[in-house]
Amino acid sequence: MRLGIVTFALASLLLGTAVQASAQGSGDLKIGYIFLDEDGNQSVNYPTFNDYEGVAFSLENFRYLFDNGIRLNANLKNMSLDNRNLNFKVDKPRLFGLSFNHNQYRRVYGFEGDEKTKRNRSNASLWVYPHRDIKLFAGGSYVGFTGSILQLFDAGNANPLGPFTNPTLYDYKQTSYNAGFRFSHNGRMLQAEYSAADFVDDSNTDRDQSRYCIKVNAITPIPRFDWIVASGGYRSFQTKYKTTDFKLSSNTGWAGALAKLPENFSLNYSFYFDRTSSDSDFVSTDNLSHAVYLSHLWPQLAGLTAGYQTDINDGYQDKIQANSIYFSGWLMPTSEFEFRGEVGLRMEEVKEGTRLTGDEDRNRFKFSAEYKKPDYGSMTLKFENKNRKNDLIKSEADFIRISGDCVLQRFKFAELAIGYSFSEGEYENIEQKFEFADHQVHGDITLHEYSHITLGAGGIYYRSKRDLDVERIGLHFTGSYRFLNSYRLEGNYNVHNFDDFLMSDQYYTANIVEVNLIRNLLF
Repeated sequence: MRLGIVTFALASLLLGTAVQASAQGSGDLKIGYIFLDEDGNQSVNYPTFNDYEGVAFSLENFRYLFDNGIRLNANLKNMSLDNRNLNFKVDKPRLFGLSFNHNQYRRVYGFEGDEKTKRNRSNASLWVYPHRDIKLFAGGSYVGFTGSILQLFDAGNANPLGPFTNPTLYDYKQTSYNAGFRFSHNGRMLQAEYSAADFVDDSNTDRDQSRYCIKVNAITPIPRFDWIVASGGYRSFQTKYKTTDFKLSSNTGWAGALAKLPENFSLNYSFYFDRTSSDSDFVSTDNLSHAVYLSHLWPQLAGLTAGYQTDINDGYQDKIQANSIYFSGWLMPTSEFEFRGEVGLRMEEVKEGTRLTGDEDRNRFKFSAEYKKPDYGSMTLKFENKNRKNDLIKSEADFIRISGDCVLQRFKFAELAIGYSFSEGEYENIEQKFEFADHQVHGDITLHEYSHITLGAGGIYYRSKRDLDVERIGLHFTGSYRFLNSYRLEGNYNVHNFDDFLMSDQYYTANIVEVNLIRNLLF
């Protein structure tokens, strides 16, 4: 019945049913069929986990503006398939709003696709403005998760690397709701919110829980010192296991201030404290943090920031202190060039007690350069490096990524986007060493419409070497023909191929064909 109603409604619009309203709107109404042909291990290629075969109805990029200012937006993709993704919103600025979202996702674990999990998530929210300075809001959500998973590793098994044939079953759901208000006036804001959730696990009732959270935030300029803006908040969270009445709670407070100093300097300070505890006096942990950042701005030219942060994690027997240093900056010598960079260092030290991994040092570095020409395109280069070192267990992890992207928008006949990235990682400890080197190339080209025909193609090639030996190829081709002004016949062809050359059963190939009839709505 439901499918019949949807089919009738979509067919009516495709045949040209007029919308009788004094308003303006647009969107694409789509009806089509997806053909799926796959071979090999369905659990190795994540881009196709959520692909299904069948009739697909969609309403995409729908916008409708009533004369009274009410706006209606909808993006309802694959309404008739199990990978549906639905987004709906109706609102009037500074008066009220209502939104709804729903999506479903499948994750495959078995060779034939028989071992899999499915998750569906729904969210709804409502807000109103009884006064221009007061916002009331409420919402709710539902998450359902079912299926079975084949374990890849089990330390308690005589053969921890498997293979395992007994799947682990999952069947849980969580419902939650929230309500609150926000008051804002002349740069001042006060917000309070209450939320609660109920978690039910039908496969293991020991995991059933009820949770609640109370949160308050405030921001205000200091009276008579408007160049200082203070902020702060408090959060109380508790989860209770239903079968044992065991409780785990957390109380968090934070505060900060932003001072705008002369000569385009600014100083930002923040404080954070959290205490997490349970019914047992032996399970209690405090987290304390202080951070300060000094920034200087050269308007429309450059900016620099330097910061320092100290963190303390104080458990029942152990105490760990961390000190972090941060630098960042940006430079725009012209409106077309932009350079950005940041450096972060973190040193963790065990002050009391012991920690399995002992002291640890981390650092990261990022740099990017971008050239952009409005209406023509852009070029971007990025470099990233992360390092983590632990002398106690003689381990070190190092990661580097270099990438470049180019987008050309004003070609005479087409638009083009291409890119390349190289990633290299190395992990080493006393016992062993692991390395990988990844290369990835991607590109897309879309030809401008000619004689009512539009064509496009693209692809991505991924290759991982050294201790890994993996190859992934994805190609897509699209074409459409426009007729009767508001109709399009569209065809899409996607090819996926995956090979792990170190394992004979880790291969996959898929051919996906999608044919659609699209009605462009404009009223």
